[in-house]
Amino acid sequence: MGGHLMFESYDLVKFGKHLRKLRNNLELTQRDVESLSGLTVDALRRIENGEVVPRYDTLLYLSHAYKKDLLAVLKSYSNANELFNYYRRLEDLLVFNDLAALEQLSCEFSNYVKNNPEKGTLVNGAVVNQFRLTLSGVSEYYSSDPKKSFEYFNAALKVSHPDFAPEQYDQFRYFEFESRILLMIAVSLSELPDLSNRILLFCLEHLNDDLHATIYEKYLRVKIYFNLSYNYHIMDDDQNALISANKGIEYCNKYYLSYSLGPLLYRKGIAEFLLGIPNYLQSLQAAILMLDIQNAGELAEKYKTITKENYGIIL
Repeated sequence: MGGHLMFESYDLVKFGKHLRKLRNNLELTQRDVESLSGLTVDALRRIENGEVVPRYDTLLYLSHAYKKDLLAVLKSYSNANELFNYYRRLEDLLVFNDLAALEQLSCEFSNYVKNNPEKGTLVNGAVVNQFRLTLSGVSEYYSSDPKKSFEYFNAALKVSHPDFAPEQYDQFRYFEFESRILLMIAVSLSELPDLSNRILLFCLEHLNDDLHATIYEKYLRVKIYFNLSYNYHIMDDDQNALISANKGIEYCNKYYLSYSLGPLLYRKGIAEFLLGIPNYLQSLQAAILMLDIQNAGELAEKYKTITKENYGIIL
């Protein structure tokens, strides 16, 4: 279910000029090309003017007429690599809280869209809108406004899935970037921990975990384990809070990751304390030590204060 957003972007005007130059170099008229390829003069004129994206079969016919692989030529006029780069950078920011980098990315993306007018470049407006909404959602989330961030993330998914509702998360098929938005919807639903966890488990199931998984896919998996553990804690399900934290810690150890290891150790320690497991203090102290090593002193102090006020434990 859901729509399809065109992500590939081409500089159609430059591609059209290249085709016209190629035809002129071969001393062919548009009528000659019509005879050789079966493509009408009007269709060729529109392609050469950069008004349309040529179809796959059209490029095959023209390739035979010009004796040149025009599919490869069109690819060289693609701006997709630039767009993918913005997506990769945003994926980075889903993991690391860096508002300055987020602001820079937002500014650069706006300039990119502004400098690529629709006449010359096929940039799907829905893709642009979805990306901008997601950027706004991430900004609100890391500015400590989960409710507002949810509104942005929800609106972003509705761009490609107009009927989307969080409760119906499993009724849709998601492209990779959409699955990242769904994950952020889950973590922003802090007041609905049960629904949040169901979506998180769905994301976990569909997240790449083979040998070719990227470092950010690994980070996202760790992020999911942490949020699962936290949600279970809110639901007073301390056993599953401990299980989720341990899974996250084991995953970090398996791939030598330090990302979120401190917070996971903290969640483990609190769950152990509430379950009456004697080793809780060791886990909590390890959490504070890890945060100090990672120069996350502010979070370490926050954990110390919360632990003393809520549980009477001095770290």
